[in-house]
Amino acid sequence: ADTMAAFLGGQPRQPYLQLLLAQLQAASGLRLQALQSWQRASQMRDGLDDGEQLQLLGLRDAAPFQEQVRRFAALRAEYLQDAFADIRRGSSPRELFRIERALAGYLGKASVFSSHAMQRPKFMFVPGLRGVGFLDPAWHPLVPPLEAAAEGLRKDFDRALDAGVGIEPFLGDTGGRDAGAYVSGGAQASWDALFFYRHGRRYDANHERFAFTSRTLEALDLCRIDGQAPEICFSILQPRSRIEPHHGVTNARVVIHIPLRVPAGCFLEVTGVGRHFWQPGRAMVFDDTFEHSAENPSDEVRGILLTDAWHPELTDVEREAFTMLITTLTDLESPPLARPAT
Repeated sequence: ADTMAAFLGGQPRQPYLQLLLAQLQAASGLRLQALQSWQRASQMRDGLDDGEQLQLLGLRDAAPFQEQVRRFAALRAEYLQDAFADIRRGSSPRELFRIERALAGYLGKASVFSSHAMQRPKFMFVPGLRGVGFLDPAWHPLVPPLEAAAEGLRKDFDRALDAGVGIEPFLGDTGGRDAGAYVSGGAQASWDALFFYRHGRRYDANHERFAFTSRTLEALDLCRIDGQAPEICFSILQPRSRIEPHHGVTNARVVIHIPLRVPAGCFLEVTGVGRHFWQPGRAMVFDDTFEHSAENPSDEVRGILLTDAWHPELTDVEREAFTMLITTLTDLESPPLARPAT
């Protein structure tokens, strides 16, 4: 298996060989490597019909392949269930019930979904967490220190705008999809950001440039998951720009906004719930798995500090189990699970 894996390093577009490698690795007890090879083979088949997939894999009969699909689905489920096995052994079933149900829903082993029509997580839903779109800011422990720091954050934001260094499109590479599906409002419409963290990666240069903001963030109990979280930035919505309706990835976390520069009329709307008009220095907290959009109808820049944060109802044990589960999924997935948050 090791020899074949080394060989495939120079043969990236060989799904048949990737499939064989996955089978060899599974037979050798190398579960993670087998699942990664299976994932690569699966990605190469995306968009093809059944006949084209079989041809690409060098197979004539669908039955053996379908058996492999079932086998690797079971192996993947087993691997994910083992992700937090140590925590499970040291906890009661009640303590992990919500995370177990979230995983069961993700794996399609149980019907786990929100009763709210507009709450549709793109990735994983954790049942039993309070969620009505907007949350009371007083309920979240990160709000007081962030609001207390609002004036210093605003000064750093103004310096960032003046310098123009480190600012980039919030959405990054849209993978060939029309950027207008995400941001509308004409030729000048844009949603930009200066990141302090993205997908868990720390932007050291921006921390050095804006030391006050960096110190404020590093003093917080952030949601930290390798390859995924936190996501923290100065979110910059240019004049006459609208962020189109979308959903976040999971309700295990919420999104906190600290408004820094907010022209009159700027708002975030949770579909079917209502609009929130930002007020400078006053936090807004919402569950972005509810369909939401945002708009800056003015002729000035709207700027906020955006950070994701743990849902305040999750216990320490649930946080730990969820972190291990998502870290395991990140190891299995390529590219990483990505998500925009307004």
